[in-house]
Amino acid sequence: MRSVVSSPEVNPELKLADTSLKGSCGVLIPAYNEEATVRTIIEVAKAAQLGPVLVVDDGSSDGTGSIAENAGANVLRLGENQGKGGAVHAGASALETEVVILVDADLTGLTPEHLHTLARPVLEHRVDMTRGDFSGGRWRTTAAQRITPQLNGQRAIMREKLLSIPGLRESRYGIEIAITETAKKDAWRTQKVPLENVSQVMKEEKRGFLQGLQIRLGMYRDILQTWLKNRVNN
Repeated sequence: MRSVVSSPEVNPELKLADTSLKGSCGVLIPAYNEEATVRTIIEVAKAAQLGPVLVVDDGSSDGTGSIAENAGANVLRLGENQGKGGAVHAGASALETEVVILVDADLTGLTPEHLHTLARPVLEHRVDMTRGDFSGGRWRTTAAQRITPQLNGQRAIMREKLLSIPGLRESRYGIEIAITETAKKDAWRTQKVPLENVSQVMKEEKRGFLQGLQIRLGMYRDILQTWLKNRVNN
């Protein structure tokens, strides 16, 4: 096991299942207490054979990191929870690939072809970023997608551009807003791609209604704070 240089409070440790985190493309899976679903997502990512698969265990208190290691992923363990933005920043910093595919750890219905659909336009240098668009899955996540498509976390992005996003590390659940606003401001070439029959497990289902609702309200707070910060800075 080797350490990754980062800020002291993160105290990360990287365990490599593969010999390298280099290549044209890598799959980055930020995960916080996702032991029930992370193995399935890793298996899909490995089956896609697009490049190294890196799970960032964002200070989980359950078995997420161990399950990810046993499933054959490269695992970056953060000593403290940094939020999704911090996990993605740490993972993208550890990867040495040209393109990063961002995949949530709580998806259902994901297939290797979905990942190829996300990656292909960026790998072919036709666009700087793709964003997934759910359809045909569970009605609640599809409906949420129709209302706020910019919050979909399934993306493929040029790694250099991802790491250039202001406030990425501090954005927590506001990461998608930070990405979207930077893409608009810097005129990234973007493309929406269909992810048919893909959905997510709702937070209230994973954590129970009250805890899930509390997490959801915290997520909305992070989103609003990131949006307001971008409005002020721009």
